[in-house]
Amino acid sequence: MKYLGIARKEKGQVVMPDTFQTVTEGKLYEAIEIGNDILLVPSPLDKERIARIQSLTDLSIKEHRKTLEKLAK
Repeated sequence: MKYLGIARKEKGQVVMPDTFQTVTEGKLYEAIEIGNDILLVPSPLDKERIARIQSLTDLSIKEHRKTLEKLAK
């Protein structure tokens, strides 16, 4: 896994960090917005993969709910 930096939304467009330019040219990514976060997943993204991402996200939130609630304060 390689951390590429933070993607952000500006005027309705997703702006990528400069480090993202080092990724193989021509590679396509699907952008999924979860809350205020944007998750980039290599294409193609099918229904099964979306369901798996949702399941893992829900599990992570459930397992870390107490910590997340404390951070939100």
